Parts: sequence; structure tokens; C-alpha cells
Amino acid sequence: MSAPTAQEQFDAQASSILTAVYLTPDVVAQREKVLALLAPKHGERALDIGCGPGLTTEALALAVGAETEVVGVDIAPPMLAIAKQRCEHYGAVKFEQADVTQLPFSDAQFDIALASQVYEYVEQVDQALRELARVIRPGGRVALVDTDWESAVWASHDDARMRRVLETWDQHIPHPQLPRTLKRRMQQAGFENVRVEVVPLLNLTYDPQTYSVGMMTLLGNFAAGRNGLTEQDIAAWRDDARAMGAEGGYFFSLNRYVFLATRS
Repeated sequence: MSAPTAQEQFDAQASSILTAVYLTPDVVAQREKVLALLAPKHGERALDIGCGPGLTTEALALAVGAETEVVGVDIAPPMLAIAKQRCEHYGAVKFEQADVTQLPFSDAQFDIALASQVYEYVEQVDQALRELARVIRPGGRVALVDTDWESAVWASHDDARMRRVLETWDQHIPHPQLPRTLKRRMQQAGFENVRVEVVPLLNLTYDPQTYSVGMMTLLGNFAAGRNGLTEQDIAAWRDDARAMGAEGGYFFSLNRYVFLATRS
């Protein structure tokens, strides 16, 4: 079974769930670290690729100044609706529904770009990276964040079931281990000085205000009915996570990889 498209995955319900996840303290801290690594400067024209609910778009707007162009693009109309509402008071911010393999912008239009958890969803990732290079000015900077889902460590009383859930979740994107090849792909697309930073997510309690617990609904909804996993299996997995928390044994860790580069 092929991975569903990003547009298919991010319907109104999923967009609402993800917005809540993106507002959890651990994801907020991750977003702040990534922005600090990109280091946007006042007056830099900024592009937020796969802008989702507009949290990063808003942060970029605050960093570059009220009169500076900031554009957020996303493929999913529900996400764009949330983003537009969030940023409606920022006069220089605008949003476009666009496929990242065909960006509706001029050559060298932007000074900086940020894309968080985007390219792992894109089948034609090399074409998308070439498009990114096209719209960034020479010397401009980008920060791309993606996950290798095999870096996930999730404590469970049933390790075999836990592995099946994570292996099934891999099917939701075409590139679940994209960070392993992303540096080379970026260099081939026209970027240089590529360096990589690791930003881990670590949850040690069962708390709805964490990334891992917040994501359990999306993971479970996707995995149920795939790879032999039933609704009962998913319910048992969720119950087990709560039990791990009650026992003081909850543990989740996942690595985000931040690729920083300059347009050649």
C-alpha cells in the first residue's frame, strides 16, 4: 500500500490534532531551537515551506520585521485556513496553496527558507529541493528539518507490538529515513556548506501535553487496519502506554535532524 499524499492526510481533523501537538512545550522548544539555528535577520525575505498552522510563519514574521515579505506555503487547505487566521494581523505575511515541486515564486525571491517535517512527505524530493534552490538567492540560507523514524525509542510491555506500530507508521510517508540521504540530495540540488544538527524529543511521562502522547491518535488511526493491526491492537497499545506512565516507566525519544545550508 502506497503512502497517502500529504493533502489526503491533513484533513480538518488531523490539522486540528497536529496544531495541538505543535503547541506542546517540547515541540515549542524544538521550533525555537531550529529558528535559532537558522538565525533570521531583520529585513530578510522568508519562505516557510509546509507552513502547517502558521506557527513558524508567525515566528519568522516577528524575526524579520513587519514590513518584510514572509510567505507560507502548504498543500492542505485546512492547514492554510488555520495559518491565515493565526497571522491575519501581520500585513506582510501571505499564504499560498502550492506543491513544493512547483513553487509559484520567482527565481531568487527569498533570502531564507525553513521547512519542518516536509520533504519526507514528498515523493519527488529531489525535484522539490531543486525548486527550493531556485527560489533562494545565491548566498541565502535554508534550514530543513526531517525525522528518521527508526530513531524512535518507545518503551512498552509488548515490544513486538510496539515495533509493528512504528513499522506501520513508516508507511505514512514515502521517505521515513530521509535524513540518511538528505545532505547529498541538498548538495546535488545546489546547496553548499551543509551541516547537520540533532534536536531530540524526549518524553519521560505520559502527558497529553507532550509530542508522543499527542501523536498517538494520528499514529493509531493510521495503523489500524494496516500490517495486520486491528482496532483492538491499537486500543491495547494506547492502554499500555497509559499503564507505563502510571508505573513511572514511560519513555519516548525521537531524533529530529536539522540540515543547515547556503545556496551556492
